[in-house]
Amino acid sequence: MIHPMHNLKLIGDVTIRPNMHFAMIACGLFILISGTTITYSNINRDIKVIEFYKKRLLRVLIPFYVAYIIYFIIKVITLKNIHIYGGVPKWNIIWTICGMDEYLNAAGFKTFSLGIGEWFLGCIILCYLVYPFLYKAHKKNPIITFVVMISYYIVLNLNYTKLGFVIPSHMNFLSQVYNFYLGIVLARVAYIILDNDSNNGRVKLYGSKWLLILTIPIFLYFYFYKPIINIPDNFKTTLVVLSIAISFYLLEGKNSSNKVICNITNYFNNISYEFFLVHHFVIYQIDYMVNYRRVSGVETLTIIILDFILTIIIAIIVKRISKSLLTIFSNIGAINK
Repeated sequence: MIHPMHNLKLIGDVTIRPNMHFAMIACGLFILISGTTITYSNINRDIKVIEFYKKRLLRVLIPFYVAYIIYFIIKVITLKNIHIYGGVPKWNIIWTICGMDEYLNAAGFKTFSLGIGEWFLGCIILCYLVYPFLYKAHKKNPIITFVVMISYYIVLNLNYTKLGFVIPSHMNFLSQVYNFYLGIVLARVAYIILDNDSNNGRVKLYGSKWLLILTIPIFLYFYFYKPIINIPDNFKTTLVVLSIAISFYLLEGKNSSNKVICNITNYFNNISYEFFLVHHFVIYQIDYMVNYRRVSGVETLTIIILDFILTIIIAIIVKRISKSLLTIFSNIGAINK
């Protein structure tokens, strides 16, 4: 079966480089930003573990359930058969309830996965589970925690093939948790050197011009350098992710002055999680409709545009249903209190 998108060689040439894969960069960047945004929201408060888990997991799992049900219905209608799973033990439904089905599926376990959220969803859920402890450790002993984490990350990736993991290294929570931790570090560093007298109190990194001189060339180097650099891919990915995150942060002030860019960015940011959840099953379904055949360049572009539009529409539907459900749960919680 051939994905229609593969007909456009230009896409592959632009997004897959000898020392950089944009899909890996996007996932690592999302995880790092998740660590940063959660830390910003908890920077001046003591984290209550149970309350944190309840709030965070509801926001992650409710949209997942909604997307799962929608795709299940689509699959049943398309295949005209409710039995769309084969040879999966019934008790494995627990992994779907926990949002871990596709992550475990990628690790070699049979689950009821429909591919929603892919491996990434399970990975980010595991990151959320360890967050309170990572945050408290870094807040109490930042230097020791940083040294331990970077040492662990280096040892893990240098010996990854020897450890016998089935799941690829960039998909493994044990690797991605370091990017998540870096997000915590960036948020804490930015908070500590907060300059209240500049830029209306916005968190500002001192020496931003010099940091841009360092970070942008890192991205350009890994993007354009053709000979394969003989270090683990996760090392290269983390360096690029970190350089992109810092560069975008430092350039945020210039972009925020453009209202059009801000409105577009805020809109897609608002549905980014739901967009991520549904984009693959939209692509799969469109592929199924064109029967996985090779199509012309114009047809391929049309399919890509259709994928994008349908993904946005379904993402909005998932967002609205999820928001209504979250409101109901919040009201129930308020009543119980």
